[in-house]
Formats: sequence, structure tokens, C-alpha cells
Amino acid sequence: MSLNRIVLALLALIMAGCSTILTPTYGVRQGQLAVCPAQRDCISSQDKNPNLYIAPLAYTSSRAQARSDLLIAVTVAGQGRIVSNHRNYLRIEYPITDKSNTEYFYQPENSVDDVEFYLVPDKHIIEMRSIARLGLLDIGANRERLERIRAAFNELQQRHN
Repeated sequence: MSLNRIVLALLALIMAGCSTILTPTYGVRQGQLAVCPAQRDCISSQDKNPNLYIAPLAYTSSRAQARSDLLIAVTVAGQGRIVSNHRNYLRIEYPITDKSNTEYFYQPENSVDDVEFYLVPDKHIIEMRSIARLGLLDIGANRERLERIRAAFNELQQRHN
């Protein structure tokens, strides 16, 4: 085998390895959102690691009202685009626009955070997960976004009591 073929084969393996790091995993499988990958900025209400954990949303209204309130609350977090809108599941893409803290912040141009919500059947909770699609660090932007959504959601829920 020539040296050129070996180099090409190694490059192909490296490229394939890099693409699997960035391959997104979304949705609910057996009642669970995807696990937060170690190498990416992510938080989840289903993660066991305290650094990656965020409490799920809780609601006291009907499920239909909670879903409606969630759809309104996600608009508070920015100009997101709803890409999956199902009875038990919602996914929104939020473009990263604030890159003001350039000393610690690395996100490629046109990067996106993916936010997922799972309305758990037969429970009054909404599991949530937010992950940076690309980039290494967001200094808490995913958590901050979900907490803004939580505040708006809770305010809407209180109006129904």
C-alpha cells in the first residue's frame, strides 16, 4: 500500500470520527431524552451529573394548557425556530447571537443551540435538555435560557390558578 493511500485512509477515519462527535441525537427514547455528551456544552433535567442537571418544569394546569404555556414561554428565550412540534415533544433551534465575551466564548459562526422538551405522560412534569450543537463553551447560556423559559412558564401557569 502506498504512503498516499495510507494518508488518505487516515484522513477518512479522522473525518468520520469528527462527524460522529457532531452528529446530533434528539428526541425521546423509552421516556428519556438523549444523554449529555461529555465533550459538549449541555444541560438536562434527566442528567445524573449535578453540573449538567437542571430541574424539570412542573405544572398544575391541564396538560393541554401546560403545552400551550410552554409554546408561549419558549418565545421569551429568543428568536427560536420550532423544528419538531408533537403532542409530547417539542424541539427548538436557537441561533447564537451574543458573542460579546470573546475571551472565554467560542462558537463558530451560525452556531445553534438545540432545546428539547418532553411532556411526560401521566405526570405533571416537562423534562428539558439544551445542547450547543457546535462549540466548546457557552459560559452558562444553555442554563440561562432554560431558566428564562421556566420563569415565563411559571408566570403563565400561575395565571390559571
